[in-house]
Amino acid sequence: MMSNQLKEKRSNVKLIASVLESEMEHNQVYRDSMKNIQRIRQNGHDLMFEVDATKLQDSLGSDVMLDRIQWNFPHWRGKNNHKRNRKLLSDFFTSSKDFLSDGGQIHLALRNHQGGMTSTTNIEWRASWFPAIYAGENGLLLSHLLPYRPEYKLSAYQFRDRPFFAQKESYMHIFTKINKDGGGWMEAPKDIQLYSYFTLFISLPIAADEKKDESERHCMADGDIWSNHDILDTDFVLDVIRRNVPAGIRAEIKQWRILREKTSTSDVKLGKWKVVEYQVVLFGETVPLTFESVERHKKMIEDEVQQKALGTRRGAWKASHVLPVSILQARGWWD
Repeated sequence: MMSNQLKEKRSNVKLIASVLESEMEHNQVYRDSMKNIQRIRQNGHDLMFEVDATKLQDSLGSDVMLDRIQWNFPHWRGKNNHKRNRKLLSDFFTSSKDFLSDGGQIHLALRNHQGGMTSTTNIEWRASWFPAIYAGENGLLLSHLLPYRPEYKLSAYQFRDRPFFAQKESYMHIFTKINKDGGGWMEAPKDIQLYSYFTLFISLPIAADEKKDESERHCMADGDIWSNHDILDTDFVLDVIRRNVPAGIRAEIKQWRILREKTSTSDVKLGKWKVVEYQVVLFGETVPLTFESVERHKKMIEDEVQQKALGTRRGAWKASHVLPVSILQARGWWD
């Protein structure tokens, strides 16, 4: 029992150990049950039985606040099923977030393929349980990803007293609750941040292949309308993006290419080179990143672009799904 090992190492911790089974069922299934229960109680800690981690409000009440909730190797009660295990984690984060103090943490031990944070392809990521996604939807930021090797006997395989082996490629995923003002207590390291990307199109007031003198260029970009020089300046466009995303979200961009303009009367192959395409990537640095939040930021950015770059049309594609940054690294974004 992990709780018994923890109480021996950290005597200053006030521990509430819990299991899903009733005390009678636990005693019947696990041969060390009564011994571990006795040790935990002798050290002044609490034990709770029949606790559903997806419905903590039914067991803890409304006045309990915790600094840390730890769940090692959660698994749906049955054969391996990604859909059910994802729902298990989603419901757990929804249930547990209200019992965490500001800056409180959830420690979740998972096998590497279950956590998915070292995935290098979309296929590997889709085979995971998406814990960082579900945590982010509940205001929790993945702030640490640490190799984890349990030192206690793992003996709860599918609710039987049968060992399972998690020593290889297991990680402790630590999720930190952000404060009420929306800022982060902690900055996630760049190699475990989540990201989402989208394409930003900006129309040039003067076709890129047309020669105009500088006075005419600025005349056409009089007032608040952006000039060719502005739109082709990566730093200028990056500043536009940054003022439309909140603190805690990091942005990076690349100028991808210049496209021909398609008009209602001409084929795209005959159009002028008038549309600049930028690749925009947003990262959750101190604020959790979700698909819904990226779509909101994307809309705000596109609203300003449409106001300041005449003729710009809103992109038809949505932002990408939220992914671990390891996939972006594998794609050579920083090469």
